[in-house]
Amino acid sequence: MRFFIESSSIEKGIVTLSQEDSAHISKVLRMREGEMITVCDAQAEHQCRICAIDKGQPVRAEILSSGPHTTEPDVFVTVYAALSKGDRFDYLVQKCTEVGVSHIVPFVSKRCVVRLENAKDSEKKRVRYERIALEASKQCLRSRPVSVGEILPFEQAMQQAAADECCLFLYEGEKNRSFKQILESFGSFKRISIITGPEGGFEPSEAELASALGAHSVLIGPRILRCETAPVAAVSAVMYHTGNFDVGV
Repeated sequence: MRFFIESSSIEKGIVTLSQEDSAHISKVLRMREGEMITVCDAQAEHQCRICAIDKGQPVRAEILSSGPHTTEPDVFVTVYAALSKGDRFDYLVQKCTEVGVSHIVPFVSKRCVVRLENAKDSEKKRVRYERIALEASKQCLRSRPVSVGEILPFEQAMQQAAADECCLFLYEGEKNRSFKQILESFGSFKRISIITGPEGGFEPSEAELASALGAHSVLIGPRILRCETAPVAAVSAVMYHTGNFDVGV
């Protein structure tokens, strides 16, 4: 099993797990002292042996060996995705995590079906998405949990995305520039933002604003992809382009 911790949770070679992870280990997984777990912090992956499981107390584990992160891509991909209805955004978060995204920022655009009533509703959704990302990060053996940012209005999200080293705006109205062409024109890069729309796509005025802010409008193939499929396809393309689907990366 894999767990994520802060470096401050390690003292003299002993890891102290959170109350939530401790309850999961003891009550759900029913693990026992002497069993092995993998613990990841910002610096390394640690192979640990559980040394103390006491009722009502945090689980503690002894670090037996440590090594560099082995499952993280060497390019930091942020997906800016318009909110979608039902479980579509849940799928988007889960699958983008699996293929290699590092950060996800939800936003609200003109054609979004989902509407947020207040800040409390917005934060409730963000927490839900971050929980899905955390569980997916554990399941697919990520070395760091994928983070989910606060839900932003469209213009603020575009300003933030366009500040990145490379920013691609997936737009079905684009006629000339392909995803591949723009990736190749940038050569090597370490950070990239990918912007994807809602069920009904982007308004032309939104595409114009994104372009004015510095985003590169691109078409990802001749077919129209669903709002939850497009970001997964785009992140996968970036991983392939940068060699992060190769064995040993």
